Amino acid sequence: MDGRLVLPDGQVLGHRPAVDEWRRRVEGAGLIALFADTGPETVACYLACLSTGTPVLLADPNLRPEAVRRLTDAYEPEIVVRPPSAPEGYTSVTDRLWHRTAGVSGPVHESVALLLMTSGSTGAPRAVCLSAANVTSNAHSIAEALDITEADRAITSLPLHYSYGLSVLNSHLARDASVVLTAESPTSRRFWRCFDRTRATAFAGVPLAYEALLPVLPHSWPASLRTLTQAGGALRPDVVRAYAGLAQDRSARFFVMYGQTEATARMSVLDTGAHPEHIGSVGRAVPGGALRIDDTGGAGEVVYEGPNVMLGYAASRADLALGDRLRGVLRTGDLGVLDADGFLTLRGRIKRITKVAGRRIALDEVEQVLASAGPVAVVADGGQIAVFCAEERLGLRAAVVDMCGALGVPPGSARVHVLPELPRTSSNKIDYPRLTALITGGST
Repeated sequence: MDGRLVLPDGQVLGHRPAVDEWRRRVEGAGLIALFADTGPETVACYLACLSTGTPVLLADPNLRPEAVRRLTDAYEPEIVVRPPSAPEGYTSVTDRLWHRTAGVSGPVHESVALLLMTSGSTGAPRAVCLSAANVTSNAHSIAEALDITEADRAITSLPLHYSYGLSVLNSHLARDASVVLTAESPTSRRFWRCFDRTRATAFAGVPLAYEALLPVLPHSWPASLRTLTQAGGALRPDVVRAYAGLAQDRSARFFVMYGQTEATARMSVLDTGAHPEHIGSVGRAVPGGALRIDDTGGAGEVVYEGPNVMLGYAASRADLALGDRLRGVLRTGDLGVLDADGFLTLRGRIKRITKVAGRRIALDEVEQVLASAGPVAVVADGGQIAVFCAEERLGLRAAVVDMCGALGVPPGSARVHVLPELPRTSSNKIDYPRLTALITGGST
């Protein structure tokens, strides 16, 4: 990965010396836990680990001390880089580099190159184990699907410890393109001033960012912006159409993508300009991958096969010795349908299914129906449905009653809860476990 790194002031970094310095520190050291911000040192350490075959775990740099302890207890990294708090059982070489003082309980399998966390900020940690082949294959698949060239310049609009954000870095560096490193929020003016100043060409965002930017971007579209990608959850079809139109009017491209950390990053892509008739779907499998539905008819579980499928999960150091357990086949846990041309339309999560008044209800579909009244999050509440919103919204309660009628369940089967804001994870996805805890704890 030989692309260029760019600072917010436009300075182009020669990152090879920094990578070489980190190589000397990490090669043969064992597992590295890197608390990954969007700075050049994080990128240099990450690239050094990949190039030396040193397994690296990327973690949220904003974890609380108790979450840092759970992580180091579970995976026993030999070196911790840039921890947000002093890790227990480690001694500092510098303020950014800590060495483990005790031994470890077992080896790391030679195929493990990268660990990405899927939980652990508030509970027991769980990581996705990825090989170097997983990372490389998906970077090249994405680069091919998006037609990334050396002339492209992405920007860090997403955290690097989040698989989508990391894949933006990987796919651009794989094509010798450049990446602007900034910590600014994509919904801030400072971010877009940086975008203009550095002449970035590519923006990646989750639904929350695209919804927030929709009133703004039509009037302040950066002259250099040529490619937009969206993943990290479902974006309403009307918003997709709006961005597809904006992109077309400005000779740009808008891609809707579907992925999971378990598949390194992304599994499918829809070019909305080339296939406007398929807006509402998440497109076709990325090059090198294949999608199928595990059912004989209607919606069934989405199964993905490809070289980017993880080795398996790891909840402890012992799990890191297990090697490849999935053999390139990922049962996604998502429900979907494939049309005759291979375009995938998602229908929700298998685990996001509940029964209300004897009827099987897909909570993701309920969310999509109610989204016309504003952003909502929906979870199961025993035999009922709990609808959360960030502010009292005109028409939402009436829409909930109408929805119950359409589902054939009593009007009281769904209740609206108003919160100061909808809780989100570090990757800006709705934090459904926290919402469920609010109900079970009776604190709404």
